[in-house]
Amino acid sequence: MKKQLTVILVAAATTLALAGCGKSEPTEVAKVPFKEGAATMIASVDSLKTQLDASKVKEAKKLSDALEEQWASFEDEVKPKYPELYFKVEKFLAPLEAGLKEDKLDFPTLTVLNTNLKAALTELSTSFTENKGAVNKDVIEATPALKEAAAAYNQYVQDQGKQLVTLLDQLNTAVKSGDLQKAQEAYGASRMPYERIEPIIETFADLDGVMDARVDDFKNEKDPNFTGYHRIEYLLFVKKNVKDAEPFAARLLEDGKKMQQSIAGTTIAPTDFIAGVGELMEEAQSSKITGEEERWSGATVPVIRANVEGAQAIYDLVKGELKKKDPALDEKINKGLTDVIAAMNSLSPAGPTWNDFSKIEQAKQVELKNKLEALAEPLVKMPGTLSK
Repeated sequence: MKKQLTVILVAAATTLALAGCGKSEPTEVAKVPFKEGAATMIASVDSLKTQLDASKVKEAKKLSDALEEQWASFEDEVKPKYPELYFKVEKFLAPLEAGLKEDKLDFPTLTVLNTNLKAALTELSTSFTENKGAVNKDVIEATPALKEAAAAYNQYVQDQGKQLVTLLDQLNTAVKSGDLQKAQEAYGASRMPYERIEPIIETFADLDGVMDARVDDFKNEKDPNFTGYHRIEYLLFVKKNVKDAEPFAARLLEDGKKMQQSIAGTTIAPTDFIAGVGELMEEAQSSKITGEEERWSGATVPVIRANVEGAQAIYDLVKGELKKKDPALDEKINKGLTDVIAAMNSLSPAGPTWNDFSKIEQAKQVELKNKLEALAEPLVKMPGTLSK
């Protein structure tokens, strides 16, 4: 069944993304307290179960959107406290949402996903209500080795912010030169620092929304509000129009400078930087693997590689402490990293060029998805282990 679930995510969700389904105006999801959000979401899952049991789901696509919004309304409260359970919910929620958007519903698989999602939400709700198993912030922030690691990670983030501006400047120059190949390669290179520190960047929502929004959040590819990386991606890889990309590359550089300034003014606490590893890997194995983010450039493997590099940077800084507390977990993370890197290297070269992810056979996409998941599962246990 595990393989079937990954096929739903990789095949169905990728088809949806590349077909451009679900385009809508940007919406601000209202945040609600955990208790209210969890209760609403569990009620929706129960309602879906009734419909799935009858093999008849009313307005499946709307229900998928509703589940996404309900989770978004309280997930930020879950991430830092229960990263392992956050990962577990996402593991079943993402393919369930994708499966509900398919034209032909796979009722048996959707039923399994929904059942597992209900179990994960119930476990999360119980843990939150009883205050059991949460990451102990006080322990992490009182550990000298982890405080030193946080200081080093802050420097890493600052360095990535500076590298972001340098590479965006190179992208702008390449676009101005009119050389399509150089512009395409510079686009790919400029994505790397952004993706290595994505959890930090996402805290600056306004800038992140301008720089990294997908076309799905706008009317179409020509919407004047659609700017940033993916407008440039569309122009360079679909339209192959370097000239039209010039104003967007110039603006992205200016926004990148603002982002770098925001990053420079931020101090990341030990608990936050350790929790960031789960966010990087969860997104890599659940949504990046569908290919929807880099749908036009095909640069999915480089983007995932950057996510993995960001996660490894965090792990490398805390592995000494982790070995003391759980040598077996440390060994699993080491093996997971080795396997994922080998899988990525077999699919696409590291460097300025890459293999288009949409042209990689689905079995190999699923294999990479499985290896990412196998790495993510021990990584998201790291914050809880370090806080014991």
